Amino acid sequence: MQRISPRWRQGAITVTVLALVGYLALSVMADGDRLMEAVAVIGWGRLSLVLLLSLANYALRFWRWQLYLGWLGHAVPAWRSLLVYLSGFALTVSPGKAGEAVRCLYLRRDGVPYSTGLAMMFVERLLDLLAILVLASFILLSRQDLSWTVGIFAICLAVGLAVLHHRHTPDLLTAMGRRLGGRAAGAADWLSTTLMHARALLGWSRLMPILLIAILSWGAEGVGVWVLASAFPASPDLVFSIGVYGLAILAGAAAVFLPAGLGGTEAVMTGLLLTAGLTLPEAVAITLICRLATLWFAVGVGAAALLWLEYRGGDGEGVHETHVSELHPGEASQ
Repeated sequence: MQRISPRWRQGAITVTVLALVGYLALSVMADGDRLMEAVAVIGWGRLSLVLLLSLANYALRFWRWQLYLGWLGHAVPAWRSLLVYLSGFALTVSPGKAGEAVRCLYLRRDGVPYSTGLAMMFVERLLDLLAILVLASFILLSRQDLSWTVGIFAICLAVGLAVLHHRHTPDLLTAMGRRLGGRAAGAADWLSTTLMHARALLGWSRLMPILLIAILSWGAEGVGVWVLASAFPASPDLVFSIGVYGLAILAGAAAVFLPAGLGGTEAVMTGLLLTAGLTLPEAVAITLICRLATLWFAVGVGAAALLWLEYRGGDGEGVHETHVSELHPGEASQ
C-alpha cells in the first residue's frame, strides 16, 4: 500500500508555501507603486482597522468550525483546531479553494474521518455562499438593475438545499455508484456518507445560527470596504459598500476555476465603486488594499499555521502516516 511519508509531505508543503510567497512578492512588485500610493492616501490607521476586521472574520468562522466539530461528536484541542482551520487559508488561491481540503488531512490525525472533514467544508462553503448572497443583496437598495444576478444565485442555492435535505439523496447516490461499479461505487459511498454528515449540520435548528455567524463574519470584511472608501470625498454609504463587497465576491465565486476569483472579484469591485462616483484611481486603490487585507492577509496567516503544523505540531514521523488509498475511496481494491 502506497504511503505519503511525513518528510515528502513537509517538502511539498514547504515548496507550496514558498511558491505562494513568491507569487505574492511578484504581485506586490508589479503593483508596488500603486499599492504604496493607495496606502499613503488611505492611511495606515484605516488599513490597520481593515486588518482587524479580517481577523474578526477568521475568529467568527473558526467559532463556527468548532460548533461543527462539537455537533459531530469530535473534540479537538482548541489551539490545534485553530491551526488546522487557519492552515486551509494558505491554499485559498487554489481553483475553487479546493486546496483548503488540507484541513481534512490534519483532522484525520485527531480521529476525524475524511468524510466528516469534507462534510464540514461542504457546509461551510454552502453557508458562506448563502451569506455572501445576503450581503450582495444590500446593493439592491441602491441598484435595482442588478437584482437578476442575486436572483440566479438564490435559485441555485434553493435547489441545492432542497436536494441536500431530501431523505433519498444518499441512497440514490449509493445506487448510482453500484450500478457504475469500480471506483465509482467507492466514491459514491463516500460521497453519500459525506452528505449524511452535511445534512446533520444543516438541520433547521442549526442552520439559522451558523448562517448568522457567516453573515456577520463576511459582513465584517464588507465594512472594511466602507472604511477604505471613507478616505475619499465621494465615499459610498455603509450599506452600498457591503453590497459591493458581496457582489464582487460572488463574481469571484462564479469563476470557480480562477484561484480565489482573482481578476473577476477585482474587476467587479472596481466597476461598482466607479458607479458610486469614485474616480478610477480611487476605486483601484480601494480594491488593491481590500484584496491585500482580506485575501492575501489570509494566505499569509494560513501559510504560517501550515508550516507550524508541519514542523512544530507533532505531525512528523511516527505520529501517523497518510495512506493514499484513504484519500481516494475505492483504490484499495484496485
